[in-house]
Amino acid sequence: MPHPTTNARRRRALWFAGYALLALAGCHARPSSSFSPVPGPAQLPVASRPNFEPDLSGVTAEAVPLVRPDKGRRLTAPDTRRLARANAPFAADLDRHEDNQGPNHEKLNRKAARFAAASRLVRGHAADELRNRAAGEALDEFFKLAGAEGQFDLLAAAAAELKAQLGEAERAEQAGLKDRADTPALRRQLLDIEAQQAQLEAGIGALNASLRARLGLEAGDPLPLWPVDPLAVRPDDIDVPAAVATGLVYRPDLNALRVLADGGAADLTDAVLTGLNPLLAKLKPDSPLALLLLSCVREPERQKEAATGRAASALAARTRQAEAEIRAAAVGLRGHRAAVAARALDVRAAEARVSELEQRKTAGLSVAADLAAAKLAVLKAKGERLSAVIEWHTTEVKLRQAMGLLVRE
Repeated sequence: MPHPTTNARRRRALWFAGYALLALAGCHARPSSSFSPVPGPAQLPVASRPNFEPDLSGVTAEAVPLVRPDKGRRLTAPDTRRLARANAPFAADLDRHEDNQGPNHEKLNRKAARFAAASRLVRGHAADELRNRAAGEALDEFFKLAGAEGQFDLLAAAAAELKAQLGEAERAEQAGLKDRADTPALRRQLLDIEAQQAQLEAGIGALNASLRARLGLEAGDPLPLWPVDPLAVRPDDIDVPAAVATGLVYRPDLNALRVLADGGAADLTDAVLTGLNPLLAKLKPDSPLALLLLSCVREPERQKEAATGRAASALAARTRQAEAEIRAAAVGLRGHRAAVAARALDVRAAEARVSELEQRKTAGLSVAADLAAAKLAVLKAKGERLSAVIEWHTTEVKLRQAMGLLVRE
């Protein structure tokens, strides 16, 4: 006869087994609502090869001139530099950082006071680097905007000249002189100029939006920014060794690394080196116990020497990079000035050709076609000269930025 305890165990086992079977049956009976089968590949209908000719029924052959506003916001290069520095992202936050302030009682915590002073220097140099970079980027866009506006005016003058030629050609056609009228070619040139003006207009709008953001101006202002600058090109060469020496003294990023290499703010070294390359920072263990053991085994001085060593290595590499940037900008500046001189000669030659043809026209010779082409050549030469001047100015901005001067001017 089975023991009562054994029977109770059997009943309990049968009860659990039945409950498990019911649960499994319920799971199979009610599939999960979150289950979603993987969809099969999409199917597209089969069709014959279509016609890839564009539909130009809505395109007209008449050039429609763009209308520019007659008023705008006057913007100079010094204003651009000043406003860009004032609105450099995170620069003011670095100046106001709470760790820049030392303890109230310096005699009680001299180490903390020294660290606060070094921290203030590092963050100050970092803020200057942000301001120097912001000023350089804003001035680059300022001169590009000046170049785009100048090119737009030259294209408008070319369009006016072509319209005058087109009017003469149409009058020649009406008079029966079809051999002297090439109206389709003139209309094509007008449409090409309209397309170039539209591209310039889009670029001008993008530069306006970007400069407004960089300078802290109102984004929704309907008046455009008009860069005002003489665009003068200096005739003197850059003393490259002097420029390199000046840049190595004033560049904020180098000065920040010098403070770290001196060991004045070792706790900031990892943060700064992480910005250069994340792998330069010292990796810390995840376990608090391991961190405690390492802090007990490794002397603080040894950790400080390792941090300053990494900062010194980064300083040496950044110094070489800074010298290369300054030399490249100085050499580029010399080349762009030579290009400006060459394009200026082209303009003078084209203007001399126009003057010569006008004298021949006054003498009664038939030079109308040659004179019209020469006038367009003058405008083209002026556009190339303006491009060369803008290249010189943008390179000069790069040089001043590489020397760390934009934050000090």
